[in-house]
Amino acid sequence: MATIKDISKVAGVSPGTVSRALSPSKNKFVAEETKQKVKTIADQLGYEYDSSAKKAKNTIEIAVLTTMTLEEETRDEYWRFVRRGMYEAAERENITLGNINRIQDGVDLQEIARASAVIIIGTVTIAAVKKINQYNKNVIIVDGGGFYHDLADIVDTNLGELTISILNQLAAHTSGKIAFIGCARNQMDLDGQIVASVEDARTKAYKQWTADHHQPEIYKEISPDTGSAMAVTESLLKKYDRDLSAILVWSDPFAIGAMRALAKHQLIAGKDIALMSFDDLEFASFLTPSLSSIWIPKAELGFQAIIHAKSMIKHKRHWTVRNIIPGKIQYRETFNPNL
Repeated sequence: MATIKDISKVAGVSPGTVSRALSPSKNKFVAEETKQKVKTIADQLGYEYDSSAKKAKNTIEIAVLTTMTLEEETRDEYWRFVRRGMYEAAERENITLGNINRIQDGVDLQEIARASAVIIIGTVTIAAVKKINQYNKNVIIVDGGGFYHDLADIVDTNLGELTISILNQLAAHTSGKIAFIGCARNQMDLDGQIVASVEDARTKAYKQWTADHHQPEIYKEISPDTGSAMAVTESLLKKYDRDLSAILVWSDPFAIGAMRALAKHQLIAGKDIALMSFDDLEFASFLTPSLSSIWIPKAELGFQAIIHAKSMIKHKRHWTVRNIIPGKIQYRETFNPNL
């Protein structure tokens, strides 16, 4: 008798993909072409599976909206990890997770109304949240980058606190100016239009810290790519030279650009200038020198959003909640105050 592993081998996909493709309640997460291929092979091998379109026994169905395009998700693994966490939690809790709805492609408000709760990933306008609230009161915003005036629950991390903490450490262990290379957030309305660029929590914290400590504000906003980070780091080095003692960057891929610029000027991160980043992606510890970076939750945010939604649905309340999962500073060679 054929097994899932047999089908997996013939189809050239993982056993998990085969299992989802043959499950009436989970096959929505598998590409149509792959799903049909798996079913055809299963039929050929005589594998018995439930082909009925019976409605899953789940009573909780969650609609998911995202401001991210497929290209943005492909470029930035952060958002892919957030979604993966959601899938893992939904499977564990036996919750039906709807297809990912990209706001740019249009929002089906009737689907929003039918859902038990709505999870929004990314930064949307207050008007967008108010509109969704007209159809569904159970709204959770994941990494929304701001406050929503008691219109929705929030699942996020403590980027502002982490930024202040690392700036204090950099100031205590270096003697010059501290620059920050960051990005703006695109705020989207429900019609898919980007209506504003808003400051991220890291940027707000950096600007507040420089003001509070009477330090020069050296903030450089760039487009989200490594090349831009390299170019702006070079411009900082040319302008400030040895007066610049530390650079804080938005993400690990940006840090690679910064390290390339430093190398071009015969400077070593951690020796000639402190370098600190955010994300703590897997490659950070394998760079030379190893990159000091602030770990921020990714899959954990998505996982907690589902758990939070389940609690919200089952236990009605009349107040909103901010669910903060803290990050953690990982000191390595590019900056380590403990050495």
